[in-house]
Amino acid sequence: MTDYEPIAGQNLAPPRRFRWRTVLLPLAFLAIHWVAINMVASIYLVVYILLQSGTTNPLALLGDVEQLNRLLTEHYPLISVFYSGLLIPLYMLYLYLQKRQDPRSVWLERVSASQVFPSLAMAVGALGLINLWFNLLLFLTDYSPLLDRLMNDYMETANAFSPTQGYFWLILGISILTPAAEELLFRGILQGELHKALPDWAAVVIQAVVFAAFHWQPVQVSYVLLPGLLLGFAYAWTRSLWVPILMHMLFNFLGSVLPSLVGEDEVLGQIVGISEMAFILIGTLCLIYLYRNRKTERILIQGEQP
Repeated sequence: MTDYEPIAGQNLAPPRRFRWRTVLLPLAFLAIHWVAINMVASIYLVVYILLQSGTTNPLALLGDVEQLNRLLTEHYPLISVFYSGLLIPLYMLYLYLQKRQDPRSVWLERVSASQVFPSLAMAVGALGLINLWFNLLLFLTDYSPLLDRLMNDYMETANAFSPTQGYFWLILGISILTPAAEELLFRGILQGELHKALPDWAAVVIQAVVFAAFHWQPVQVSYVLLPGLLLGFAYAWTRSLWVPILMHMLFNFLGSVLPSLVGEDEVLGQIVGISEMAFILIGTLCLIYLYRNRKTERILIQGEQP
């Protein structure tokens, strides 16, 4: 790909240039995202405890860290609905205003089924690879006390993706709104800003590293990097933010909601796991297909028709 891209009404797009906003704007929105999550969670827990305390002293409940962590885990899908509902309009407004100034800020090109379905297959294949990675980590816990502690911490974090408050909130919060908010932030804003300063591959790699690091928990960070890369490349190759949004929604549904639906049914769980691992090969072939058929940038030369 070239380092230039057409802008409506111009014959030649400006060269990619690293500016202060390339770093500061993504950092500002990452901070907003982090603050919003913690602010909404704190307000939700305080209001919930005040409403449910009855004759119990609410200050005592608010001072009980173990109790607060348990409530946070049980109510996280509902909390994610609130903070995602707060952030999505903000991100959409920002991207809309930026796109009016510079079409490179966000890509929303029309996509076909030949782009969407291979992208979704890549998401399922990523889950298959992550299943293999988890099996390896579980095997290594017998030899590493540190890894064993990290895995136990991760399992406690994963309990937040449970249907305690009902499947409606789990699906709406974890499988729909949270993926939409994160894609607007990481692929839309972060990758969009990086794309205006760096080649596509560099923008994809950097945003994927930031996306993984933003999840903080070491085990989660170790596997989030892969979908971060796939989401970024799918966005760059299809030139449509809708594609990674759909991929992320499917990934979260299969990774969080489906295990809850399967429950302790070992046979059904094995069928799901084997099916996802079968998609490793399918997803790899789809990755190659999307790369070979990617939408490339063009340089508009005076007198040349696009």
